[in-house]
Order: sequence, then structure tokens, then C-alpha cells
Amino acid sequence: MSALQKSILKSKLPPRCPKTSGIPKLAPFGATRRKDYTPVSWKQYFDRFVDVETECGVFRVYLSPEPDHPEQLRIVTLHGGGYSGLSWALFTEEITNMIKCQVVSMDIRGHGETKAKEPDDLSAETLARDVEQVLHKLFDGAIPPMILVGHSMGGAIAVRVAHSPSLEHHVDGLAVIDVVEGTAMDALASMQSFLRGRPTHFKSIEHAIEWCVRSGQVRNVDSAKVSMPGQIVNCETGLLATNEVESYTPAAESKLEPNRHTARADSIAEEEHEAEADGEGEAEGEATRDEFVRPGAVGDGNTAMKYKWRIDLSQTEAHWAGWFSGLSSAFLSARAPRLLLLASVDGLDRLLTVGQMQGKFQMQVLTRCGHAVHEDSPAEVSRVVAAFALRHRLTTATELGTHLNLVAAPGC
Repeated sequence: MSALQKSILKSKLPPRCPKTSGIPKLAPFGATRRKDYTPVSWKQYFDRFVDVETECGVFRVYLSPEPDHPEQLRIVTLHGGGYSGLSWALFTEEITNMIKCQVVSMDIRGHGETKAKEPDDLSAETLARDVEQVLHKLFDGAIPPMILVGHSMGGAIAVRVAHSPSLEHHVDGLAVIDVVEGTAMDALASMQSFLRGRPTHFKSIEHAIEWCVRSGQVRNVDSAKVSMPGQIVNCETGLLATNEVESYTPAAESKLEPNRHTARADSIAEEEHEAEADGEGEAEGEATRDEFVRPGAVGDGNTAMKYKWRIDLSQTEAHWAGWFSGLSSAFLSARAPRLLLLASVDGLDRLLTVGQMQGKFQMQVLTRCGHAVHEDSPAEVSRVVAAFALRHRLTTATELGTHLNLVAAPGC
């Protein structure tokens, strides 16, 4: 792996947990649980869900409570690759307390509870068309004013949906979270190595949540507890783990087999680096990914591994370049006001750097976050998006939003 690829991998993919000198080696993953990793139902954050049927399949959409009137602002959230609509759970709770709006969070094709007729067709054009059809069907053609908010792959889809002829004049705001064409395209060469470094199976839902937090994929325990069940399925039933959450019985202590001696060829190699400051919601006793080997599949006789990923991201490689190609110019040319949220100030490519200097979009850098910015810091992201909506007079503030003085919140 080149030095450039390693640098990009460090900055744009879920962060590695810190190694520090002078501190005894931590206990193996799963050996001690210092936090509660019991899964939490989506019902604590969303009011209901609807399964929207289109010509392409049935799409799961989670909704916050009904708005006061049909023309009230909707915030349509689109998740990143491998995640689900539940990754916006804490964001939904926060932003609906700040401004008057309804959050519409859908599971994209191939993810979550969505059942598309061709689930492997994850091209940018197909995904954008899915969103367009779902919104038309959901609102029965009477499209309300919307802000499109997308994370990573979902951000690329949001930009394309904002250019849709049938929706363009209903999109009054466009917010993209931690995805930039230049850095995303550069990171693609290292993506397969990153994916090979992840476990393929988990012994329980708690086990998956613990890995999610301790690996740094999501640094906020509360968010991981509701979002991770939307990313894994039961190997025996084939059903998403969310279906088991309400009747879930905490599992016995379990752990992945530690890799104490020789690293496997298909695991990602870690470098020594300085310890980062502990962020909000970070797990205690975190461990690095290179300490563990990938567990065997259930079909290989390892019946202890009960859950696997809902989608195999390594099989979607043919679509990666298409998601991000031309993203920066499309973002800058969107009709609606634009907002870019980044986890690092170094994330801009040349086109966006020039555009930002010319004032073509609002930019906010949120520190102490990983790639899943909206999960790591849902209150901060909600505050920025709410202030963006109020600044452009797309809605009004709630009593809490007025108290927070969101209109005066910093923009750039």
C-alpha cells in the first residue's frame, strides 16, 4: 500500500483506535464489557415506518411524527454504503426538537429492510431513481419542500437527486456529509483491504455493536445500539437483526479469536500513531483491528457465528467509481443552497476548495468525529443543519431551537 493510500485510508475511512506507549496491552476484544451494548429499538427514535412499493421493489422508510401541515419541511436522509436508515436515529431525535420538520429516512437498495427486484444494481443512476420514485409514491405526487441530507455514498446520491427534473424545484436545501470526490476516488484503491480487515460474522447482536464501537466505525455507543442491528442479518432466518431487538435476550460473554502471533494475509495492517483525544461516546478499553482474525462462516461449521453483514460491500466494487465521479461539479451546480459537513479540514479537493473560497456553499468542519459524523455527533450535526434551514427560511424553530439561537450559529 502506498504512502498516499495509507494517508487517505487514515482520514476517510472509519478511524483506527489509538495505540499509546507506556500503557499495558488491553484485554482481548469482548473479554470485558465495560459498557452496555444491548440493542435498542428504532421505535425510541422514529414514529413509524412505511414500506413504499415502486416498480423496482419495496423500500423501507422510517418517519418521525407527522408534521403540523402537509407543506411543512421534510428532511430526507440517505445513508452511506453498508449502513441503513437507522443510522439517522439520533439525528432525527435531535433535529425534530430544534426545528419544525419531519425526517424521512429510507433504506437504500440492497440495504436494511428494502427488497429491490435487482438488489445488486447499485449504480448511481439506479439509486437516484429509487429515491425519486419513493418520494413521489410516499407523497402521492404532492412533493413538499425538502432538504436532502446524505452521508458518504448517500451524499453522492443526494446530489444526483437534487438534479432530478421532477424534484429539483422541491429541493430547497442540499447537505452532504463527509464525502468529497477527490479524496473518495483516491481512497477506493484501499477499500478492499479495509473491508477484508473487518469481521465477517458475529456471535450476537451485542457482539456486533461492541465491535462497531470499539473498532471506531461509530464512536457513539447510543447510536451504534440502534443502527448496528440494521446492518446485520440472522444467518439462520435471513431476517434483519432489527426484528429481534424488542424481544432480545442479552447474550453470554463472547469474543472473537484474538490474533496474538501472526497476522493473516487478508487482514489490514495497522501503523503506530499517536493516541487521539477521547471523543464523546467512545468506548472504554478499545482495541485495534489487527488484533483479531476474521471468524469463519456459519456454513463452514462455525455455528457460534450467528449474524453476518446485510450487504457484502466488497461485491459492490464495480459501482464505487460511479458513485463519486463528477460529484464535486454536480454539488456546486445544484440549484438549492448547499452545505458540506466534514470530519477533517483537509478533506476538500481542488474544485471544492475554489468553490468554498468563492462562497458557493456553506462548509462546517466537526472535530472529534469519525467518518460517521452524524452518528458520532448527532447534536452538533443537527444544530448545523437546523441553522442552515432557518438561515434560508425553510422552516421555523421550536421552543428549544429558539433558545439555542440557531440562526446565529456559525456557518463556515
